[in-house]
Amino acid sequence: MKYFKVILSLFLFLFISSCGSSYVQKSFVRSGVDIGYIKKVAVLTFQNNSQDNFAAERLRNIVITEILSRGIFDVIDKSLVDTVLLEEGITEQTIYNKITLRRIAKKLGVQALITGSVDTYEIVREGTYSYPVVAITLTLIDGSTGEIVWRASGSLTGYSTIGRIFGLKPKDLTQLSFELVQNLLKQLS
Repeated sequence: MKYFKVILSLFLFLFISSCGSSYVQKSFVRSGVDIGYIKKVAVLTFQNNSQDNFAAERLRNIVITEILSRGIFDVIDKSLVDTVLLEEGITEQTIYNKITLRRIAKKLGVQALITGSVDTYEIVREGTYSYPVVAITLTLIDGSTGEIVWRASGSLTGYSTIGRIFGLKPKDLTQLSFELVQNLLKQLS
């Protein structure tokens, strides 16, 4: 009976520790900056480093939705942002400079800009088991100076040892993306 309790406890520990998704995050906040002055932001187009052609637009929409639902900032409609970016000749692969960022912020009437990159957005297959992996970087830039105020990078995987053993379906890419964006934005709310 004693061995049964030990084995059961070990099994429960392994079960609980292997159920969750794997999450990694690094972040930066400029010292001495209080983001309380930021009321309205524009979310610029994201750079897409993944194999999925639509990943950047999907993640941009998720970031906008999460910022609004959490009440962190007001967000300028993305069609207005896209119009200004088109006027400026900016594409998804454009590398921003401080002068351009300040000009965009002034045209849009925002205190800050959010840029991002999608580094991974894929379904990984290992034998008969497949799971999603998402990795993104978000950057908050002061609209008047063009300086980075906050930056966070994170990755999240839907891999689960228990899921693999018992054939449980992992979260899909959209669910995982929302979870990752929520985790990254917690620092701003």
